[in-house]
Amino acid sequence: MNLKARRIGGSSFSQEDKLEVVFNSDNQMLSSVVHTVELVSGVGVTHGGGAKAGDYLHYKAVERDADGDGIIDYSNVIMNLIQEEQGTSVIKVKCAFTYEEEAEAFNDAMLSWVNEPESETKGPKPLAPNPTILSTGEITLDWTEDGFK
Repeated sequence: MNLKARRIGGSSFSQEDKLEVVFNSDNQMLSSVVHTVELVSGVGVTHGGGAKAGDYLHYKAVERDADGDGIIDYSNVIMNLIQEEQGTSVIKVKCAFTYEEEAEAFNDAMLSWVNEPESETKGPKPLAPNPTILSTGEITLDWTEDGFK
């Protein structure tokens, strides 16, 4: 599995950039994939219409992106970025996902726990599985001004 991104829009004279994010999941069944931006250094960056770096967003929607069986293809996402001020930003794109079998096992355990009668011996509430996180390499964004010469 790997995650890669490349800039497909924007310029050094604009605060807006557009990335194509490609996720190779080796055909594993995943329950959900969310993306964020990690600010490595420099000027702050928002993504997806205003989310701060570190905030995960679901860039796919069932009603728009699912096939006839309800399966979403997470292999390609377009991510809009905005630098908060002029300067240079070094970022990485991250994705977090859970395998479908882990999500189903958690849902089954949670359903059993909810249906278990209240008592002093009721087991502890099941914990959601920790997501797997992948990261791209570093991407440099510049927003500068060109003056008349």
